[in-house]
Amino acid sequence: MKKILIVLFLIISANFLFAELIVDIPFDLDIIGLSYAVNGPYEYTSDWITATNTGTETYTYTFEYSYENMPVGWSISVCDSTACFMPNYPAPVELGPDESEYIHVIINVISTGGFNFNMTFDEGDLTEPLSYDFTFNTLDNVGIDNESQITVSQIELFQNYPNPFNPQTTISFNLTAENAEKNTELIIYNIKGQKIRQYSIFNNQSSIIWNGKDENGNTVPSGMYFYKLISEGNSGRYTSTKKMILMK
Repeated sequence: MKKILIVLFLIISANFLFAELIVDIPFDLDIIGLSYAVNGPYEYTSDWITATNTGTETYTYTFEYSYENMPVGWSISVCDSTACFMPNYPAPVELGPDESEYIHVIINVISTGGFNFNMTFDEGDLTEPLSYDFTFNTLDNVGIDNESQITVSQIELFQNYPNPFNPQTTISFNLTAENAEKNTELIIYNIKGQKIRQYSIFNNQSSIIWNGKDENGNTVPSGMYFYKLISEGNSGRYTSTKKMILMK
């Protein structure tokens, strides 16, 4: 009897621990495109990534992608079968039982080089985000030990603390010496994507304190907000977005 109860407990626990969303990526996360030196400018298009709700209930997930260290003049689009997603902005994806979302990547290449990008699925029945880190390199950039090859960014945006918060919270970040001398700003948005507050980041600055007020000094209501770090440097444009909750 005890064995039966233990087995039932494990089965029930497994249903809570394992989410129903299955993400199938039919290609390597380290993508190698055509040689720019041989082919000149070109457009890379990935195979379709499939995110399937294998459960018996409808869930609303969020999908978000971001990129960093993209070479000047390049562009990336991440789209489903009907529209393209905005970078650094969580988009709702509602999936019924056995329904799938199909996503692919389009990269316009105009030089030898490479960059990093990330895709993340969250919310729904997920107990933690499903995050996937990709790299893209032109074939003639692979194995080259010079500044044109992508490296891990030293720029980083951290989770605010405390979170949830009331009445204020600290947002911290890391900047390279190069980016600290360039144009860097931190922007706070509400859940509708409207800009609430904007900060210019100066030399040697590593954090800001947000007091829950907008640009006009008005206290904003409780809810979810997003903060985005944008930094321009010689190595390219860095952006990163995180969410926080103001709770009164």
